[in-house]
Amino acid sequence: MRKALALTIAAALAVSILTAMSSAAAAPPTAVVKNGHCSAHSTWRLTLKKDHARIEADVEVQSPRAAQRWRSRFSDNGIVFARVTKTTIADGSFSATRFASNKVGSDLIRVRSVNLATGEVCRASATF
Repeated sequence: MRKALALTIAAALAVSILTAMSSAAAAPPTAVVKNGHCSAHSTWRLTLKKDHARIEADVEVQSPRAAQRWRSRFSDNGIVFARVTKTTIADGSFSATRFASNKVGSDLIRVRSVNLATGEVCRASATF
């Protein structure tokens, strides 16, 4: 009788753990962070986060020079939703944050940034 009760409890516990694990795996991520290299000496970081019914897309570019202008284009599943021009600060970096509508299904966010002085290109992308 005790063995049967112990087996029943163990089985129920196993089902509970598996259910919790599958629910956690199915839950959307709270943030996605990707990093990469640009066409010359710069690097990029793209962070995507949920912001109510929108996706917050933040791109950071680290370049070796201050006071350079960069033009960035943000797109969601191929549709441009923002354009911005930024100038690098003293440490050679800039960041830009824009918001996209959170569409049904996956959103492929891409940010293409071009250094207007050198022509260097950064291509950042992540799926949310």
